[in-house]
Amino acid sequence: MALLVLAGGAWAMLYPFLARQAPVASDVMVIEGWMKDDLLSQAVGWAETNGVKKIYTTGGPIDLGSWLAEWKTYAELSKVRLEKKGFGEKFEIVAVPAEKVRRGRTRESARALKAAMGMERGAFTLISEGPHTRRSWRSFQAVFGDGVEVGCLALTPVEYDGTDWWSCSEGVRDVIAETIAYGYDVVAGAWGN
Repeated sequence: MALLVLAGGAWAMLYPFLARQAPVASDVMVIEGWMKDDLLSQAVGWAETNGVKKIYTTGGPIDLGSWLAEWKTYAELSKVRLEKKGFGEKFEIVAVPAEKVRRGRTRESARALKAAMGMERGAFTLISEGPHTRRSWRSFQAVFGDGVEVGCLALTPVEYDGTDWWSCSEGVRDVIAETIAYGYDVVAGAWGN
C-alpha cells in the first residue's frame, strides 16, 4: 500500500516538477521559437502584465520545408510571427538564430543567446512549453552561469494541462519523453557531456 501511495504521489508531482514555474523580475524575456502560435500568445500575455520590454526569440534551423520558407530558423520565424500579430509595437523583439547541431539544440540556442546578449550579470525569464521547461531552464542556466539569474515560465499546452496530462496521448507522450530526456540530461551532465 505504501508503494502505491508513493507511486501515486510521484505521478501527481511529475508534471509540476517538469513544468517549472519560476519567473524572475526582469524586463527581458526569452522565447523558445519552436512553440505553437497559441503559446506565443500566452507568452506575450504574460509579458504585457510583467514589465517586459525586450523579447528574444531563439532557435536553430527549421527542419521541415526550409527551402520553401522565407525564414530559415525558428528564431527568425517566431520574431516575424510576433511582429505580424502587432507585438513589435509593444516590445523590442530580437531574433537570435542558433547553428545547426546534431545534439544539444537547446544548449546551442543558449550559447547563441549568450553571445548576442553579452550578459555577464542580470536576469531574464525563459518561456517554454509545459514539461519541456525544466530541461530548457537547466540548459540556459548552465550556459549563462551563476552571474545571470535565469527564471522560467512553463506555458500550458492546448492539448492538456498539468491537471489532466495523463488523459490524452499528447500529454502522456510529452511527460514520459521529457522525464526520460531530463534523466538523460542529468546523467550526461554528471559525466561532463
